[in-house]
Amino acid sequence: MDQRNESKTLQKAKRRAVLQVALRCSRTVLLCLAGVAAGGLFVLPASFALQATPTPYGGSVVITGTPIPSAAAPPMPTPAAPAPENTPNQAEPVVKDIKAQGTAQYFTLKFGDSDAIVMDIQSRLMELGYFDSDEPTDYFGPATEAAAKRFQHVHHMAETGMADELFQSVLFSPNALPYHMAEGDKGGDVERLQLRLDELGYYEGNVNGYFGTATARALMAFQKKNGLSQDAVAGGETRELLFSPRAKPKIDPTPTPTPKPSKTPKPSPTPSKKPSFSATPAPSSAWGSNGGSSGNNGGSTIIPVTGSGIDGLIAAAKSRLGAPYVWSAEGPDSFDCSGLVYYCLRSVGVSVKRYAAVGFSQVTDWQTVSFSELRAGDLIFFRSDSSATISHTGIWLGGNSYIHASSSSGKVVISTWTDWANRNFMLGKRVFN
Repeated sequence: MDQRNESKTLQKAKRRAVLQVALRCSRTVLLCLAGVAAGGLFVLPASFALQATPTPYGGSVVITGTPIPSAAAPPMPTPAAPAPENTPNQAEPVVKDIKAQGTAQYFTLKFGDSDAIVMDIQSRLMELGYFDSDEPTDYFGPATEAAAKRFQHVHHMAETGMADELFQSVLFSPNALPYHMAEGDKGGDVERLQLRLDELGYYEGNVNGYFGTATARALMAFQKKNGLSQDAVAGGETRELLFSPRAKPKIDPTPTPTPKPSKTPKPSPTPSKKPSFSATPAPSSAWGSNGGSSGNNGGSTIIPVTGSGIDGLIAAAKSRLGAPYVWSAEGPDSFDCSGLVYYCLRSVGVSVKRYAAVGFSQVTDWQTVSFSELRAGDLIFFRSDSSATISHTGIWLGGNSYIHASSSSGKVVISTWTDWANRNFMLGKRVFN
């Protein structure tokens, strides 16, 4: 009996021991599970937050490993401002930036110098509109000097006319400004602008060669009527349209009514005297009552009819050989390329406006001809190597030669056909059939 009781006591003790071990194991497991759960509550959200951290440039970055806490996120960089457009009010910043960067090691060129670099200078000035396009030369003549001064004026630089280090650094920079006229400018080109605006009915002030408020107002009215940006600046697009047959006048012309047929008058019993005819020269100006701009002395040019037809046109052009090239001039003593063509056409009685080279090429009354069809007396038109726009004109003489006011030569010359002419010839216009 005692043995049986002792056996039962031992079995109970074993069961208690097993139960205690089981309880201890279950507590351990529960504690582990609780720890894992608690870790998940803190670690996983932090992990997601790190994976979704945005970069300053968009998107996100994934961070691996143990993150290092920081006090604050780094500031986002400020985007760089866009480069300024080539507008007139950007002239000073362009030069200032060049000075800050330091000018390249150019050597100074001036009037009278001859160097291969002059060809690059002339070509760049032509590209930017400071020079009539022509075959460039290596000679730094008066026309190159004058174009350099125009470039310096637009860029608010000292107008020395010399191509020094600063001049060339700005000229060959991508931010160099194209030629334009704006309020405060003065000279023959402004006078020519005023005369053309006057002819079209926009300008009512004095033709004095000064770009003042009246000129700005007239130019803006022209730009509005012709669908251009109204900035009162005579840039390339405005000048090209203004000095062309496509320019719209301020007041649209009234259509001419179709005349009604009239009765045939009865013959007079007394024979009338034979009427006498006198040759009436073409109007003295293509710009109305103010007269054409001389382009060199601020006065008016009266162009008498001295011949007719092709022979008269060529004779008029040859009579001007050696006359200096002057920007915007139309004779009688100096010319630019379109001014010479205008002068010679008026000399033989052709009534035509004072257009730019591209404007003359757009006259629809004149037949367009190819190079192979050219005849003496035809007008010829060129572009430059850097542009598809017509920017030079002359008169074909035949025999692979033509006469023109050459910007690079600085005077009216007869030139032979060269590779430059072959590359850049655009079309011919036949005035006389």
